[in-house]
Amino acid sequence: MIAYLSSYLQPIMWACMLFPFIAGIFTIPFVVRQYRKYGGIAFMRVIVVYSFILYLMCAFLLTVLPLPTIEQVLAMPDHPIGWIPYVGFRHGLVESGFSLTDPASWKRFLKCDDFLQCFYNVVMTVPLGIYLRYYFKCSFKKTMILGFLASLFFEGVQYSALFGIYPKPYRYTEVDDLINNTLGAVIGFGIEPLFARFIPSREEIDQLSYVKGQHVTFMRRLFAIIIDYVFFNVIFALTEALFIPLNGTSFRVSVTVFFAEAFVYFVILPLILRGRTPGQALLKLKLADERGRKLTWQRVVVRNVFLYFIEFFMAFLAGFLLSGLVGVLMAWESNSKKIILIYGLSTVGIVFIMLSFVLRCIKKYNTLPHSHYSHTVETVS
Repeated sequence: MIAYLSSYLQPIMWACMLFPFIAGIFTIPFVVRQYRKYGGIAFMRVIVVYSFILYLMCAFLLTVLPLPTIEQVLAMPDHPIGWIPYVGFRHGLVESGFSLTDPASWKRFLKCDDFLQCFYNVVMTVPLGIYLRYYFKCSFKKTMILGFLASLFFEGVQYSALFGIYPKPYRYTEVDDLINNTLGAVIGFGIEPLFARFIPSREEIDQLSYVKGQHVTFMRRLFAIIIDYVFFNVIFALTEALFIPLNGTSFRVSVTVFFAEAFVYFVILPLILRGRTPGQALLKLKLADERGRKLTWQRVVVRNVFLYFIEFFMAFLAGFLLSGLVGVLMAWESNSKKIILIYGLSTVGIVFIMLSFVLRCIKKYNTLPHSHYSHTVETVS
């Protein structure tokens, strides 16, 4: 059984390695959805949703990995769809000499591959049934249908030879898998209350999200900034690829286009969007004067210039200098002590001055420079 189980470890390991990339792609839509609907994100929701994504990746990769070579697939015998249920299961009963009156035969049967394949196909979709009932509030009938459709998708992927990548299927397609996967989802639905006793309900998670949405948290502001930087860099990359000639483009042209687009995105667009960047608008944030006065366009410009240009440049410069210092220290033997001392003191001095500037605003005014010098605050729109 241990040897059979080890064949499932590779797909799970691959899912764990790919998960950060898939989660990164999913994060912005997830964040936007949560803040627009609830106004906040409960930590438990993050755990549930992202663990569900990881589970789906594991389940999918378990059906397609390990990947054989084209030559190995061509050498495999053709195998028709197994329309007759549990042929392998009955074969396992016969091979193990299973008998109700012989406990030793039970052990042999439980260790045979035919039984283990059925067992793991059931277990694979038990979490699906738990998630569908707990988080998505699906009924028994809907859970059973979705479990069947998920299994049908897995079998379809196998029968299509991984979307036509291979010349023929390298995994057997059988009715047994549809039955076992559907059964697993049903079992998951049935045992969900055992897990739900120890974690907050979906309603409690929603309520906590609404409570958090009444305040503008640091994470909400940070996600708005991240979304703006992602959007801006995508726009700039598309401009570079589509509108700027690939040959003969000078560095000066690229820099000019970069700053022109940055000015439009971070200065002009907020003036059109009532003082909000696209990231703030997506997360339902707006700017207001901290002293209760009418918000002017000058304050919006000052805030965004500080936040997206000056503070970003300071953070970039600090990272660049510190990484350079690490490189110099790692090449200690090849650099003179005078160079190391001068570069080290210069780096520490510049970073200290920039950090002191930021910390002074936080200590004295309880805010960052972009909010202090523009006299603006972010509120819920």
